[in-house]
Amino acid sequence: MSAYLVAALAGLILGRFLSAAVEAAPAGAPVHSAVGTRPGCGCRSGRWGHLPIVWWVARRGRCPRCEALPGIVHPLIEVVTAGAFAGTVHFVGPTWTLPAYLWFAVVTVVLGFIDFGHHLIPNRILVPGTIVAVVLLAAGAAREDRLGDLPESLMTGLGYFVALGAAAFLTRGAIGMGDVKLAFLLGVFAGYGGWEVAVPAAAGAFLLAGLAAVILIALRRLTRNDHIPFGPFMVAAAWIAIARDLGAG
Repeated sequence: MSAYLVAALAGLILGRFLSAAVEAAPAGAPVHSAVGTRPGCGCRSGRWGHLPIVWWVARRGRCPRCEALPGIVHPLIEVVTAGAFAGTVHFVGPTWTLPAYLWFAVVTVVLGFIDFGHHLIPNRILVPGTIVAVVLLAAGAAREDRLGDLPESLMTGLGYFVALGAAAFLTRGAIGMGDVKLAFLLGVFAGYGGWEVAVPAAAGAFLLAGLAAVILIALRRLTRNDHIPFGPFMVAAAWIAIARDLGAG
């Protein structure tokens, strides 16, 4: 079986549980207690309720107990996680840093969807997620004899953090402190490939967010005084820059 297919299946299964985290974290509810429930309504999952996609396809997503519709976001989390895992295995390859990038994918998918739906990047996921990600990256770098690249990686994360913090101050709320703290994590992983990867990752976030804002304003779904969540665009731009760098290598 192809490594990409295995990674996609693993991501699909994990995505079923990540959808619980996306729903529970913004409300401050325990994530572990939400794992055994159906997204969107909180009813206990039945026999097939833990199977990714299957739980949503059956009855067109409608809960058999309360008839609630969870919407498209939760199955989308599963599909995106599957794609992120397969893409990570493709670009990173069988290296010692692969576990770090897979964990990075998990954290960024969860935070991206939470910010998209709630304009919030919760510390309860971001802080431990960042610590584990940096530890895994350091362990992989040590095994690959690349510990010398880690200081630049950490400095890049700090630089992205400071730069976005200044932008948050100047924009007076358009960029939240959650985005600023997320910048450190994204900067560390983009910076592992060097400043030439980190700079496009940061600039690309503003480009993607600006383009999305222009389109939404043109469609009259957004006014000039409204704010859109910045986190998903930061995540997307970082992954694009990292994928381009790893693909070129």
